[in-house]
Amino acid sequence: MTVAELSAEGAAALPVGPGLPNARREARWLLARALGCPEAWLLAHPDEPVAEATAALFRSWLARRAAGEPAHYIVGTCPFWGRIFAVTPAVLIPRPETELIVECALTLPPPGRPRILDVGTGSGCLAVTLALELPGATAVATDVSPEAVAVARRNASALGAEVRFAAGNLAAHVRGTFDLVVANLPYVPDAEIPGLAVEIRAHEPHVALAGGEDGAALLRTFMADLPRLLAPGGHALLEMGPRQRAGLQAAVTAAGFVEVHRGLDHAGIERVLVLRKA
Repeated sequence: MTVAELSAEGAAALPVGPGLPNARREARWLLARALGCPEAWLLAHPDEPVAEATAALFRSWLARRAAGEPAHYIVGTCPFWGRIFAVTPAVLIPRPETELIVECALTLPPPGRPRILDVGTGSGCLAVTLALELPGATAVATDVSPEAVAVARRNASALGAEVRFAAGNLAAHVRGTFDLVVANLPYVPDAEIPGLAVEIRAHEPHVALAGGEDGAALLRTFMADLPRLLAPGGHALLEMGPRQRAGLQAAVTAAGFVEVHRGLDHAGIERVLVLRKA
């Protein structure tokens, strides 16, 4: 079969729905990865024959995608801040809004050799990215899931980042102080999880999603421990869900932090709380 024929077959095989709004685009994305080529190459070579083994792989991926499995789990990778990270069902798939943490971090005045802590590291995308983007940085990353830590460690090794990893609940097992603390903790309210797209609720790790009654339970717990972890003048960047800012104000005040910036996504929704320790 040709590239064009397989693309058309793929578009017809995928059901259009909330998690899959553009079947043709999704099929082309999967086919490009099965072939190991850019999507632009597919458009320029519609009559190129495709080996049967590659076509069979592509069809197996289509069946998994049609059943609701996220495309990034199927191919095993996801881009983040211009780098490719391995992902498995043990970790949350990195979202574009999480890149806002990196964007905010890079606008802060860093010390000469910043000490970074990433809590709830998942795939390691934040710890690895910041370790590579901030010269001279030393990074520590933790996650409650040993399986997630294994994925993050593999990504750090593949991308050449110096990060120390440990499994544990939040940062209770971490000692020392840090100039920069980042965290993308679970922030979906428990009642909203059944209404998430099947790609999320049935495939991504529940422990990385569920944030308690209002979604901010873990954020508040962690914020109470932040004064111990942040060096004087250090910054904490915390990703949060929409409409959670007001519910976190008491925790910010109790911890004695100064809010220095509000990280807004492209829709103007506040997604990152940027705090400084006086």
